[in-house]
Amino acid sequence: MKNYILISCLILLVSVSCLKQPKEKFESLFNGKDLTNWTLANPGGFEVIDNELITRSTGAGNDIFSEQQYANFILRLEFMLSEVGNSGVFIRRNPLIPGDGFEVQLLAPWTPWRDDLHCTGSMYGHVAVTNRPDETTGLWYRMEIKCDRNIVTVSVNDTVTTVADIDTVLTMADKSFSGVIGLQGNHAEKEGQFVKFRNICIKNLDAEPDYVIKGFYCQNGRLRKLAGDAAVNLGAQMIQPLADLMSGDNPMVKTGAKQALFDIVALASDPAGDMKAKKKVISALEKSIKTTPSEITSSYLLWLSGLVK
Repeated sequence: MKNYILISCLILLVSVSCLKQPKEKFESLFNGKDLTNWTLANPGGFEVIDNELITRSTGAGNDIFSEQQYANFILRLEFMLSEVGNSGVFIRRNPLIPGDGFEVQLLAPWTPWRDDLHCTGSMYGHVAVTNRPDETTGLWYRMEIKCDRNIVTVSVNDTVTTVADIDTVLTMADKSFSGVIGLQGNHAEKEGQFVKFRNICIKNLDAEPDYVIKGFYCQNGRLRKLAGDAAVNLGAQMIQPLADLMSGDNPMVKTGAKQALFDIVALASDPAGDMKAKKKVISALEKSIKTTPSEITSSYLLWLSGLVK
């Protein structure tokens, strides 16, 4: 009887655990052990202690950046500020260009100039918060930053603080739509203060074919270019969706899809490239040639297959 109860409890625990698992797939950016996946702007700006990423630096220039670039994504993390904590989360940034990208501010309530344009959750200097979060120091907070093409949404503890439409903010008009993720070193001018981070993870929206396809319909040419680049990075799995776009009625979309198909084949044709990836492209082309109803698209795919074989 005891064994039956124990087994039943274990099954219940496993079931509950599975129910709690998020449906969305996120990739960890911080392993809790070291600075794998990150590059320091200067030595000593960050350290890892007890599964936490901690910055105690003073002054500026001690930032840390992800090794990979991201354009469209959902970033989740937890942060804690000391009484004089002053940091931020950089998005779509080029570390070699001062002022590039955007900063989502993290700021303790000690400073006298912490208005809604520069407080925690704001797009620092660009878009003020519309729903100011709790700023009590010494507590862990959850932050989510979603970059969905021209829309950037910031949430703290599951409550939206800021929504920025880049197309309507003049100061953001010339900013890049792609770059690295960054964490700003604590730069309050007081020793012994800190900012802590943990549970940093990201969902790359440009790794999802359906999301990428929608980008071909964007009126903004830069966003369409990003969609094309993302399609090329995804490779063979995008050949049929792109063939479908090319068979449609939208001239702008057809042109973008045609170019992306060519770029995928050109990449696969590289003699120094991945042979497995090349075989997948050839297979996807052959399948699409047989199933695509458009004669023009089918002929184009046939021509491309001749280039890659």
